[in-house]
Amino acid sequence: MDPFTLPCWRWEVAEQLFNEPDRDEIPEEQITRDVLTYLKTGDTSQFPEIHTSCQLFQEDGLRRAELEARILCGQSDSEIAGFCKCTPEVVQVYADLFFCVRDFSHASDWLLKHAVGQPHFYGYRDHNLRQMWNRFGLMVPNEILNWVIQSYYDELKPDDKPTLSVYLRPASRVDLGLQGLIAESIFPNFLSNDRWEHEFVDYFNLTQELPTTEEKNEAVQIYKRDRIKFAYLHLMGKIKNEPCKRKPRKTARRSPAKEISKIRQKLQALESKSP
Repeated sequence: MDPFTLPCWRWEVAEQLFNEPDRDEIPEEQITRDVLTYLKTGDTSQFPEIHTSCQLFQEDGLRRAELEARILCGQSDSEIAGFCKCTPEVVQVYADLFFCVRDFSHASDWLLKHAVGQPHFYGYRDHNLRQMWNRFGLMVPNEILNWVIQSYYDELKPDDKPTLSVYLRPASRVDLGLQGLIAESIFPNFLSNDRWEHEFVDYFNLTQELPTTEEKNEAVQIYKRDRIKFAYLHLMGKIKNEPCKRKPRKTARRSPAKEISKIRQKLQALESKSP
């Protein structure tokens, strides 16, 4: 399998043939031949599923994001149609033309590259909701994906744009555990050279050094809220990355509670400076 092949390769083949009318070539598959006819005639009544699928892909909105995540998760056409308010035929055509991933479920690197892409490696931005849902679609079972998506719709307001920050904004009703998972996932998959990522790594490790289980649990809950707040401000462009300035930690015994307090003071100062 060519690692550079896109999930929309069938549509690209039809477009290439449409744009090069001198090529005397007939696609092997009926669906690709139908797309070529659709492109030549513009007949939406003859090919309603192709037309609707094309609209979903080009609009790149919530319906596309949900459709792709559910395809990745292995849900059936009828299940997906019920959630996405379309027909099973549209789901099948969309999967054939724009998101051909079902035949390559074993190709995990290829799926990660083309279904999630750069955000997984370099960090998510506020407009990368589809990529985040696709990441969940690759990694969690149906029930968890349903919860992730439904939690978003429960929080979404009529005038909201489809952005990741909807999950994390202040006073959000989204479950704290899910908010924390989203917040942790926003930053690069590989170890970042950003100062604040190192602060948070140290922060969490310190919570595990507290003497009692009760103290650890309470500190982890506070850590999650700090992490969520920081991720939200990052998505909103109110906190910028900073080069890592930290020196290697001294090996002398220290108080985890005091070290956590110092980190939280730095984060509070950072928040107060944000525009």
